[in-house]
Amino acid sequence: MALYDRQDELPIPPKGTEKRNTVCQYCNVGCGYEVYTWPVGTVGGKAPSDNAFGIDLSAPQPPLQGLAYTESMHSVVTNRDGRRYHVVIVPTKDSAINLQGDHSSRGGSNAQTLFSESRGTQERLKYPLLRVGDDFHAITWDEALRLLGRVIKGVHGRYGPDELTAKAADHGGANGGFANIYAVGRLFFTGLGMKYVAMHNRPAYNSEVWGSRDRGVHELHYTAEDARLCDTLVLWGANSYETSTVFYTEHMQPNFQGGTQSEKREVFDDGEPVIPTRLVVVDPRRTSTLTILEAIDPSRTLHLRPNLGTDYVLANAVARVIWERGWQDQEMIDTRTDAATFEDYQEKSLQLGKPLDELLGEAEEITGVPRAQIEQAAEWIAAPKEGGFRNRTLNIYEKGMIWNYKNYDTIAALVQMEVLAGNIGRPGTGCGRQGGHQESYVRPPYPGGRPPPNVDKYLLDGNGKFYWVIANNPYLSTPNNQLFRKRIHERTLALTSFLSILDESAGEPSSMDELADRVLQGVEQTGGLFMVVQDIYQTEVARDAHLVLPAACWGEIDMTSVNCNSRLLRLYEKFMDPPGEAIADWDIMARTGRQLAELYEAEGDGESAQRFAGMEWQSDEDVFLAGGQEFESNEVPADMEASLHPFNYKGVDYAMLRELGQQGIQTPIRRDPQSGELVGTKRRYTERFGTESGLFEWYGTDAWPGFPAEVQKYLEGDKAERYPFWMTTGRNQTIWQSAYHQRHNPEKMLTVPLPYVELHPDDADRLSIESGDMVSLFNEEGNGTFVAYVTEAARPGMVFAIQYHPGGTSNGMVSPYTDPKTTIPWYKGARVAVRRLEGTIGSVKRTTSFRSQIDFS
Repeated sequence: MALYDRQDELPIPPKGTEKRNTVCQYCNVGCGYEVYTWPVGTVGGKAPSDNAFGIDLSAPQPPLQGLAYTESMHSVVTNRDGRRYHVVIVPTKDSAINLQGDHSSRGGSNAQTLFSESRGTQERLKYPLLRVGDDFHAITWDEALRLLGRVIKGVHGRYGPDELTAKAADHGGANGGFANIYAVGRLFFTGLGMKYVAMHNRPAYNSEVWGSRDRGVHELHYTAEDARLCDTLVLWGANSYETSTVFYTEHMQPNFQGGTQSEKREVFDDGEPVIPTRLVVVDPRRTSTLTILEAIDPSRTLHLRPNLGTDYVLANAVARVIWERGWQDQEMIDTRTDAATFEDYQEKSLQLGKPLDELLGEAEEITGVPRAQIEQAAEWIAAPKEGGFRNRTLNIYEKGMIWNYKNYDTIAALVQMEVLAGNIGRPGTGCGRQGGHQESYVRPPYPGGRPPPNVDKYLLDGNGKFYWVIANNPYLSTPNNQLFRKRIHERTLALTSFLSILDESAGEPSSMDELADRVLQGVEQTGGLFMVVQDIYQTEVARDAHLVLPAACWGEIDMTSVNCNSRLLRLYEKFMDPPGEAIADWDIMARTGRQLAELYEAEGDGESAQRFAGMEWQSDEDVFLAGGQEFESNEVPADMEASLHPFNYKGVDYAMLRELGQQGIQTPIRRDPQSGELVGTKRRYTERFGTESGLFEWYGTDAWPGFPAEVQKYLEGDKAERYPFWMTTGRNQTIWQSAYHQRHNPEKMLTVPLPYVELHPDDADRLSIESGDMVSLFNEEGNGTFVAYVTEAARPGMVFAIQYHPGGTSNGMVSPYTDPKTTIPWYKGARVAVRRLEGTIGSVKRTTSFRSQIDFS
């Protein structure tokens, strides 16, 4: 018997079926998709004139070039009108991102994430839920909002905004884009003045790339085309095949294979040679991102495997070699960068007062990367081509850098290395993030300071009386999460217990107003925490909540986001209704704001009510347009694009985006001073950098200080023997983030049934561990149980553990260290012990492939 249904035949959309544009809800790439919806009971024919695809379906589609339509791209949904509809979601052919109609394993199963009573997605939240003792009871939105508004107002009035805390998603794609993100900021920052607000994947309201932005370079400035045009592609802490799949297969790989030479000749300078593209991968692991291109030509690949946490030392060493060899772009340094700050960079980052041999010796000792590889990397990044033409290097970094030790200095070192070499602003160049997800950031100014406060620590220390979690799961994602989960559970339980003990004289609260009063009494007397969780599923963190709010998601609202490799703004059109009473995040924020305004008005406090004025939005577009007003004027000439916010879309409306379709428009969007037309920006920083002066501002990074105390303790005395492994963490291509959707898809969960850890064969032999064995990873922060994958992808003495999985997370063992300059955690470096558990889970070995991801034999 099959574990999930297989379809012998797929329904064909009839001619005239309604077609909408959308973009994949998952990773940073932003592949384009077409959505066909029509009532169940009719189907199209195989002839081109009989189906909405307009193609001949009587014969097989040509390999790689034909229409991709598989059973995972079809679903049947029931809308609020009670009618059942077919939904088909197929990759489009007119996207600048997935050029051949390509798709990843995630995007190819978008249809399987749609709400249906006949699939695992039936677990979607449908109604507001109120905790009553150990149970959750469905309530109306009016009641939920009354309680929410009274508690927020009560905490704000008695204690001030600092006792209101939140952790909210700030991204596009599945989280709903610009409208949702703006509405959250409008309520929290303008309305309530909250500063104890954290981002979805870190404990503070901060940027992971201030080290670049402070120099005048926003991390999203290159375009997908640059991956096709570069002479050297550097992937620094970016496992692109796993986490940016179609960007890799459709843009990076064709360049390496020589398939983009004609494109290069069109944009390169006259006489500039087109050379075979080279790849530099900086990653402590061997990944499929490396080995796929290694299999094509190993002589054009270089793998640097730095010790965890030492990347900024490595980047500075590469930069010093570039300087010593005279490969720097002196014209850019002299005309486009700040001379005063350059002295600080020369002294501290390049360490020009120290002989090169001495510096490289120290760098080799600290990073573990041989001097010869440091020098080769510098050559491939910056050595001129024949004829004296500057090399074109695109350096893409991701979680391996932004979640590294000394976040600020690490990002600064990398972008400065590439500016030194002149690899910004020209076709085929750039130094920016790959991105973890699509982006849609627009919010009013954050009222906190910099570095921002650590909200996790604030809550752990017993502060905060109200905690609102929106579209994320900190019980899985926050660092040192076992302690965090334990403490939040204790504090929410204290309030739950207080609310469950009825005062005989008072009896059961007879209204939400009375319940709110009792909540306020409870948080005061018990040190408890009132927690609200707003999501599409009842996740781990929602189990401790007092109020759970059901949100609509991708496909159920009109959304807008930009992808990361090109900042391409498109409209993700609604094609189905949300389940039950679920509504958009922006709508929840708007209703809460209006509720608060009513409560203040009832007391005659018009001044406080005015803080929530303007939140009477009636549509997704209303909020999108309101968010656009937060941006500065975009009526600037082309040579001033660097002065604009990277996502500025002022003047754009949904009608324009519907007309543009998959072609979209690249932000920042300017209104041309001469023509008045809205114009996109293909590639940033061609003439100026994003500082007030327009000059790049250098920064002298810190000297290597050794590891932070939170990790250094594991490297001394008997702890060094007790916890002998370095642990780094990451994701898996099959599931995404916390697997919020995939955990409800049996096919996905059978592929990755348990959290796993990779060990090198030498370590596995020493510990008598085989692939498929169960092992325990532990340290003084926490522990977890994982299935072992024995593979040479991990190097001896280091393990790689999956970061988020419904069955467990490696984040329980991550230290509480954060960079003092940014409050960014070091997710990627911890010390652990590994212990084999007795026995096996037979079904895991029967259903899971343990073939090494780097074995292409």
